[in-house]
Amino acid sequence: MKIEKIKLTEPFKITVLICYLLNELGALTEYQLTKILTLDEVVNHFDLTEAFGVLENKKLADFVERKGERFFELNNSGRTIAAEAGSVPLSVRDNSLREGKRILAEIELRKIVKWKIEKRGNNEKGCNFNIRLLNELGGPDLMEINLYAPSEEGAQDIQRRFLERPLDIIRKTMTMFTTDMQRL
Repeated sequence: MKIEKIKLTEPFKITVLICYLLNELGALTEYQLTKILTLDEVVNHFDLTEAFGVLENKKLADFVERKGERFFELNNSGRTIAAEAGSVPLSVRDNSLREGKRILAEIELRKIVKWKIEKRGNNEKGCNFNIRLLNELGGPDLMEINLYAPSEEGAQDIQRRFLERPLDIIRKTMTMFTTDMQRL
């Protein structure tokens, strides 16, 4: 038996969910909210656009400019609406919150992980894929990995796979080389 996905179509419930996410995760951009809420097709773009309009017209969030981006920041009116989160199915709230946390963690990780794809010399085929894990404190890089890919598409595939689970890859790589360090 296939379980059907729950979809929100009512502007009020979508607005409640947006307020709930802003209350739990803090200020978010319209792009981040769109990515969170449309990933599993819980909300379609048209209904989401309407809910953003409700958020703005009812003044449930303030707009804050940070580094050239416009963020929704929940205000007291929005917090009152967020308290209505019980009107949104629990599975939708939980999945949306989990996806929001994942997206925010990815954004933070992108600040310290740099990558580039370089084509090899004229007579050589393939690409080099370079990943650098920067030291947040400004010291030397924590890790740098260079991988060969037979084509640019292969290098892009490596990049995509890395970005799907970057923390797992970094953690496993670090563990592989540091597990027995105490014995040395």
